[in-house]
Amino acid sequence: MRRRIVFAFFVALALLVPGAVRALSPAPVITLVGDAAMTVDAAFAFEDPGATARDSSGQDLTDRITVEGEVIPYLVGEYVLTYAVADEHGIKAQAQRTVTVVPVALPQVVQPPKKTIYLTFDDGPGPSTEKLLDILKQYDVKATFFVVGNQGRKELIRRAYEEGHSIGVHSYTHRFEEIYVDEAAFFADFLATEAVILEQTGQYTPLFRFPGGSGNTVSCGNRGLMTRLTGIMEDMGYRYFDWNVNSLDANRMDLTSLDIFNVIRNRITANGDGFSIVLQHDTKSNSVFAVEDLIRWGLENGYTFLPLTITSPTVHAALNN
Repeated sequence: MRRRIVFAFFVALALLVPGAVRALSPAPVITLVGDAAMTVDAAFAFEDPGATARDSSGQDLTDRITVEGEVIPYLVGEYVLTYAVADEHGIKAQAQRTVTVVPVALPQVVQPPKKTIYLTFDDGPGPSTEKLLDILKQYDVKATFFVVGNQGRKELIRRAYEEGHSIGVHSYTHRFEEIYVDEAAFFADFLATEAVILEQTGQYTPLFRFPGGSGNTVSCGNRGLMTRLTGIMEDMGYRYFDWNVNSLDANRMDLTSLDIFNVIRNRITANGDGFSIVLQHDTKSNSVFAVEDLIRWGLENGYTFLPLTITSPTVHAALNN
């Protein structure tokens, strides 16, 4: 008899005070998938492992979970994600995950031999790239190609890679006004080129050169963009290379192959026993035809030609933005 009275009391209480049911019912249970504290390398994207949820009767509430907070995967720092769910009675539960984004550890730079020349070529593959590869193969000299992804003759990227040359990202469109709108625009252009390189070589590359170089001023429409991008890209494990020998092949349309050879030779000589990262463009035939004379001169004068790698010394321009 006493049990019936107690039961009747709670039924009446539930009818009169609906909130009493919520007060007496256990809260749902949220279970994080993976660890509550995660440490991840800086990257272009973060995949949240998520969570599951069930109410006190075992009903699956996973599709009702909401998540507050955001992880910016390329920005080093600590982020908190809060998972929340409510059952059919409005009883709520929460769980949190802390995500710490850390920089990728880059390998130490290895100093090259004295009088090392790094030949680098931007904007290809172009009409003269095949001729350039023939010259490099003839002298067994390895170079570095910072490629543009939407150029034709993409198979020349594969040939260059298979013949021992280094491949780096330069751009997909090479349209500065689009690339330097913001971080997202730069990343989209960059990853499109990485996809082409993966298709042609079977792997991604950690090497790249900013369109216009890191000291460009075309990015100034977004204040501080280059300062942010240089740090972000290095945190994600990439190395960028500017140059300390400019062939002027993109600046002076009137230069002959001999002119370009003389410009490069004189500037390499000015570097003494130090290394030289030479900027050329394999889209410029006059520049490509200067390469054979440059290689001959370099070998005759005790220079070593090497391709850039993740452990090569870098040259960085002064940032203007």
